[in-house]
Amino acid sequence: MDLWFAAWGSCLRDGDLFHRLASDKIDMFESFNEAAWKNAVKLGPFKRDFSAEGFCAMTEFVSWSFDSARLLIELRGGEDKRDMHEGYIYFNTRTKKFEVTDYLRKLNKTKANVLACAEPVDPLPSEAELKTRFDTLDRRLNTRYAEVLGKTDRERVANVREAQRNWIKHRDEGAKFYVSLFPAAEKELRRLQFLCDVTAARIDTQPDEAWEL
Repeated sequence: MDLWFAAWGSCLRDGDLFHRLASDKIDMFESFNEAAWKNAVKLGPFKRDFSAEGFCAMTEFVSWSFDSARLLIELRGGEDKRDMHEGYIYFNTRTKKFEVTDYLRKLNKTKANVLACAEPVDPLPSEAELKTRFDTLDRRLNTRYAEVLGKTDRERVANVREAQRNWIKHRDEGAKFYVSLFPAAEKELRRLQFLCDVTAARIDTQPDEAWEL
């Protein structure tokens, strides 16, 4: 069984990636955080390696591509937490290398607050399959959202509702941004793929308090 697992990091703790090769064998990707930052400088998203320099350097695993070939990573770092720089790179689980595509290059340059997805390596499923997948995910999202609201203290419910409205806005803006890179014949497929990916990531958001952000 070939599976990958990601452990989120923070300013004080590195993000780690684990590769399960068999039921009784799990390998850790050595110095993943260090390699991510080094490659972020090499590939262009960052001019400085804030991790190596000992400053606040955060590694966030945003989402997987639907074929699990790419892991989208957001890096944030800076000398001052009030002035953080951010950038995106991929880790390709098939080549075991870091990548930056045209989409990520454009994403790293934009000042707009948009959601991002991980581009798949494999061909996309049919439009009908993607629509069915999105409809299923959308129902699951509504269920998860209702669960979060039900567990939230009354005085914080407004925060969760506002955060969800912002998420929907940034989702729609992110979809427009993403599909703008593809030819007309692919736009609807790419839009549905994007919606599926970011919706799946939203459903998996943990802990419940993170729904207020």
